[in-house]
Amino acid sequence: MNTKKIIGIGLWIVAFWIPFKFSLLSTEKVDNITGLVSFVVLVALVFTGYVLVDGSSKGSEEHGH
Repeated sequence: MNTKKIIGIGLWIVAFWIPFKFSLLSTEKVDNITGLVSFVVLVALVFTGYVLVDGSSKGSEEHGH
């Protein structure tokens, strides 16, 4: 596997393991700032993981016009 793909998958695992609980699941014991920061971190990790996994594809993509 490509290193970028492994890092991207690791970021997805971290994104859904750590901040997902505080941003979406457990809202009773968490204040607003913690929930907001956790949600922003969740979105950032998912997006960064997607960029790394998508950028690691070895296939040649044609950019046709």
